[in-house]
Amino acid sequence: MLAAVLKAPGLLELDDLPDPAAPRGGALLKIKACAVCGTDIKMREKGHRDLVYPRVLGHEMVGRIVEIDASCGLAKGCLAEGDLVQIWPGIACRRCGPCLRQADNRCPDIKIMGFNCDGGFAELLALTGQSLSGGVNLLPGNVDPALAALAEPLACCINGQEQACVSKGDRVLILGGGPIGALHALLAELHGVEKIIVTERLPARIRLLKSHTNASVVDPTEESLESVLAAEMGCNGVDVILTATPAVQVDGDLLRLLSPGGRICIFSGPAPGDYQERIDLRSIHYHELTITGAYGCASRHNRSAAELLTSGMIKAHWIVTKRTSLARIEDAFSHSSQRTGLKSVVCGNL
Repeated sequence: MLAAVLKAPGLLELDDLPDPAAPRGGALLKIKACAVCGTDIKMREKGHRDLVYPRVLGHEMVGRIVEIDASCGLAKGCLAEGDLVQIWPGIACRRCGPCLRQADNRCPDIKIMGFNCDGGFAELLALTGQSLSGGVNLLPGNVDPALAALAEPLACCINGQEQACVSKGDRVLILGGGPIGALHALLAELHGVEKIIVTERLPARIRLLKSHTNASVVDPTEESLESVLAAEMGCNGVDVILTATPAVQVDGDLLRLLSPGGRICIFSGPAPGDYQERIDLRSIHYHELTITGAYGCASRHNRSAAELLTSGMIKAHWIVTKRTSLARIEDAFSHSSQRTGLKSVVCGNL
């Protein structure tokens, strides 16, 4: 099979690898779509703490089952060869405290496809029995695989907004208008928030956000964010801040944008040099502020995200701005790393 293998930072190569077999209790999938994540770009350029080389990257995956192992039991009764499925990339133990509390993304023994085991930038993927029974979401046969590949990043947004307790009537500030910022805006709309403001500098992304969301979009190079917030919301500030770009400093200046009782979710990992800021604990105390983090998503978030996308409750087709074949994966990485549009997807039928 053809696969894109990262052999070292900066060295991503297309290789012809032996076809995998369906693992005992698992299944073999033909990959139909795998989206490029900002983390994939980071891993290609600089590596990642969880990465083991050589590695087939890709964790935002949709595939069609071509074989199910006869010993897989319950899953075989629920799934069949030919089914189109979206895959939660985590492989959790399903026995520890976090797993039993439906927070399997916090499992201390978790493995993640595309990080410490092979992912979806390949023609075929061997899926373990653990994934087949707990991390696979059956999709309608007519769904666009590229759209369904957005389920994993949307699931991460669901986790982040859950951590920040985003709810009806909130005023939400999203810092960054890339694919994650766009998904956050759509999800916040679904939650019935009162006001959404997104910061973004790139004109193409600003146009897409204005066309497909109800958010007010602020270019911080053209307008003062503080002035816009004051005009839009008065002096009370916002209820929730979601960081959708690593280029954000979580510091006292950011805290001052929050209303009393406000929440910040550190969603994107801060850039080097920006993650050891001094925070005024008195502001947190007197204004009852909350700073929370969100990393990845649980399998339950992934199920919810797949349902939201395939039901049309969240209309995110416009976020996919580039489709390529696996043989042209460099085009997909270039589109994403240069921020030419929003999301690039490697599709198995091109």
